[in-house]
Amino acid sequence: MAATSGVQNNMLADMLTAEQTFREMAEKKARALTAILTEVAYRTDGAKLEAMRQKDPTAPGGWKPDDWRTFFSGAAQQASGWGDAHYTVTARLEREVALLKQERAATAKAVALLPREVATPPSPAATQHRVIVETPHYDIPRIPAAYAGRFKIPVGVSKADADLNLYRRVSALKLLAGGLSVQVEIGNLLGAESGVQGRSGSIRRVLDALDTSGLIVRQTLAMNISGNAPTRLVVARLSAEGATLCGIWDWPVVESEWERLLRLHEGEKQEEHTLAILLTATSARTRGMSVNILPEVEGNARPDMLLTEPDGAKYVEVETGTRLHEENAKWRMNAALNGGTIALVARNVAERKQLISDCRNIGSGQATDVETLIATKFTEIPPSTPLWAETW
Repeated sequence: MAATSGVQNNMLADMLTAEQTFREMAEKKARALTAILTEVAYRTDGAKLEAMRQKDPTAPGGWKPDDWRTFFSGAAQQASGWGDAHYTVTARLEREVALLKQERAATAKAVALLPREVATPPSPAATQHRVIVETPHYDIPRIPAAYAGRFKIPVGVSKADADLNLYRRVSALKLLAGGLSVQVEIGNLLGAESGVQGRSGSIRRVLDALDTSGLIVRQTLAMNISGNAPTRLVVARLSAEGATLCGIWDWPVVESEWERLLRLHEGEKQEEHTLAILLTATSARTRGMSVNILPEVEGNARPDMLLTEPDGAKYVEVETGTRLHEENAKWRMNAALNGGTIALVARNVAERKQLISDCRNIGSGQATDVETLIATKFTEIPPSTPLWAETW
């Protein structure tokens, strides 16, 4: 009996091993097919796919067959004829897959012949969106009578403190008009002149007063980084009345980074993604970089930001969602924009490691994550501190 039981156990173990092997092979094949479908989808209608990805961060990695069928049926409607639209699109997709295989093989040969150093991407055009960061040093403009009530100073405050408070309020409005959005960054710039910490009570009361007066609008964004207490980031923008006042003072009012994300990137729905982009932008400027949120580029790529240093520029993707990254077209397009390298920002260290693993077969790159960026206070970061936590 014991011998029979042992044989049965061995047979059962072999069956389980075989089942696991077949399942792994099936999953690997499914991932490969999904990658090819994603690639074809980008070539078929990249704009449509990117719009769907923004609404659903799991797309297209989590799509079922019906989802793929629905997507490609939209492209099929554009085909000529009536009854053969499906076959026309299918034939075109088959040609696309064959062409992609040829291009991949040719690219692999070309990459092998490339020198280790690659050219940096060109600097962005002057028409690209960019905030105007100026440390305030100017005389306070005359406050119109209609707005005088919005700049009231509490009773009992000395004249010197009242003048400083008024100066900081007007300076905060100027920084917001220039396009800044993150409260801690604005606070650091306001406090830098007098040696006050950006998170101090005197700076916080300045922004509280502007909020109460209706000249600015604030919101607290939240992001769960690693399962602990959420990370929060206070952002601000000019209200309609605040923008009108800046116009009276002949100050140029730039669309803020937060407003740009709300308008072009569904920033309100993707709160965590918005937080990660704005925090990365602040971290980059702290290190002396120039930041361009949602830069305009040719083709289907939609990078989250462009960071410019004296030695070159990099288009950066900020990834906070759960997506299929094996042979993902998103990273290939990022590498193409950056002359063969990838630049990415993840949610935390663990996800950064996973993304790097997914991207290694595409090319070299640099990466950091929100968890690492918030480990050090902005006021304690010297400009020489590298932004990137890892290079490969």
